[in-house]
Amino acid sequence: MPTIEPIDLEPIDKYIQSQRERFIDELRSLVRQPSISSQNKGVKECAELIQKMMQEVGIEARVMRTEGHPVVFGHYKARHSQKTLLIYNHYDVQPVEPLDAWEQPPFEARMIGDRIIGRGSSDSKGNLLSHIKAVEAFVRSGKKVPLNLKFLFDGEEEIGSPSLPGFVEANRELLKADGALSFDGGFDASGRPRVQLGSSGLLYLELKAKGPKRDLHSARARLVENPAWRLVWALQSMKGQDERIVIDKFYDDILPPTEEELQLLRDSGWDDQSHLEEYGVERFVLGVTGVAASERLLFQPTCNISGFKAGHLGEGMKTIVPAEATVKIDFRLVHKQNPNDILAKVKAHLITHGFSDIEVRALGYIEPSRTPFRSTIAQTVIAAAKENYRLDPMVKPTGEASGRQGPWLASRLGIEGAASGIGPPKWHGHAPNEFITTGHFIEGIKYAANIWSRYAQA
Repeated sequence: MPTIEPIDLEPIDKYIQSQRERFIDELRSLVRQPSISSQNKGVKECAELIQKMMQEVGIEARVMRTEGHPVVFGHYKARHSQKTLLIYNHYDVQPVEPLDAWEQPPFEARMIGDRIIGRGSSDSKGNLLSHIKAVEAFVRSGKKVPLNLKFLFDGEEEIGSPSLPGFVEANRELLKADGALSFDGGFDASGRPRVQLGSSGLLYLELKAKGPKRDLHSARARLVENPAWRLVWALQSMKGQDERIVIDKFYDDILPPTEEELQLLRDSGWDDQSHLEEYGVERFVLGVTGVAASERLLFQPTCNISGFKAGHLGEGMKTIVPAEATVKIDFRLVHKQNPNDILAKVKAHLITHGFSDIEVRALGYIEPSRTPFRSTIAQTVIAAAKENYRLDPMVKPTGEASGRQGPWLASRLGIEGAASGIGPPKWHGHAPNEFITTGHFIEGIKYAANIWSRYAQA
């Protein structure tokens, strides 16, 4: 791995500072445009606004159709460079409910001190706009953009990016690059920048059991099997109290962490107490602590019950045998488990254990991803984070959450990928009163420029 030398970005920094107030105003304009993918509110209009912002700084941009919400694709061609970096961000946002918990209207982007409060400010419009403004800073300060840039701005990330796999497969040549980078969310709660080199996979299922043709008096439970119990027994057959998933061959394809990745966990500064307080619990499952807890979070799969519905759940008594019962479960998967393979194993398990009558419906899936710590993109982003923020970043060899972002996109295209984020610590992700600070946004533009320059040299 060659040494990546720092470069002179002083003209870029000066330009960014000179345009600071305008950049902040443009971010507020973008936050004011709703783009709630799950409710189809303002998504198309937001895509068109981003296309306009890209074109204004010299990026070739177009809104491209998918099976769902549109993708905004952009290309900046640096004639002097053969290297290409593919930048992923998403422009869709979470719903705003509960509305009455917001201290400021979620789409007014009000300034309170140095905070811009609004849905999508950190997740992920501030992150997205930092890249567009970095292009402007290079172009208008007279510095050459150091490498070719391609931009893939997704309108469905908050609903699992269901259209992205098909879009990527249909446009592999268009998306061809040397590496992929995504910005999303923000700093670690401790105040350190984060660099993430992978993500968990996901398989989300709905299981349904049917009983009598209508709800029955519960006295009939002596004769008629209760579908809620069918689901309880089926779930019990899948996972033990030791948290071990007992589906046949479930763990066969897992790629365990390397010694280097385990060392990253030891160096990460994991704090049991802060996480216990954040979650509001007294202990982690199986009593794990320290590095073992961190390793379990990042490198062990799960089988989780997300919701269970059956019979009467209202106030007071209603003694019935319900006509049907439904449970939703999700599996967080680790490298190299395949969601489709796990789905087949779940179905086979239910049949083998006498639950062939239970209906299984897959509601969503995402493949896991992981990029080596020694990869060029990883070392580039780590070096840029250290220089920009004057702190050692928290480097996560993979992530506990699932998403079709930079590392996933890289895995899909057979290249290297990494993720970071520029939002402030405790930025209220997916919650009321989401915010970004003006300082984190402006510094994030410099961070993007630094990563590009370093990657161009590597």
